[in-house]
Amino acid sequence: MSQPSMDKADFVSSIVLTLFGAGVVVESWRLPRLEDLNVNPYTVPGIVPGFIGIFLTLSGLFIFIRSLKRGGWKLRVTADGSRRWITSAMVKRTVVTILITMVYAVVLFPNVPFVIATPIFIFAFVVATETMKYGKLPGMVKLLTALVLAVVAGIVINYVFQELFYVRLPGG
Repeated sequence: MSQPSMDKADFVSSIVLTLFGAGVVVESWRLPRLEDLNVNPYTVPGIVPGFIGIFLTLSGLFIFIRSLKRGGWKLRVTADGSRRWITSAMVKRTVVTILITMVYAVVLFPNVPFVIATPIFIFAFVVATETMKYGKLPGMVKLLTALVLAVVAGIVINYVFQELFYVRLPGG
């Protein structure tokens, strides 16, 4: 991607990133603070997402300022350019990522135990990204590797959250 194209992409991406980060901060602030349970303010549920939201917002703003200085705001949107962008591999990967994540969050996570749902999500994500990258379904070795990775990651993540962080997960 050429530098002018990158500056334009940075301009648009920075706006999305800044708005998303600000939304995370707002929603983190709205999470319960558990004062009635005398919970330490540094351990409330919204503290980590809030800091991540602040970081995303600041990162988005820095990228926005840099893209403004480089002329990224000169988008020159055309029908042909829009068509190429919509059919680009980047947009396809983004859509597939959002769809797989939404299936995990809306279908799997509430209805299937975490220790099962998470490996399914990881496996589907790895297979989908490999398929998009190479244009065909991965071979048996890569599929088995993805399966082992997914199962091990699901077990490790479940253990870390439940046994080290004392976070009760659905179905756990």
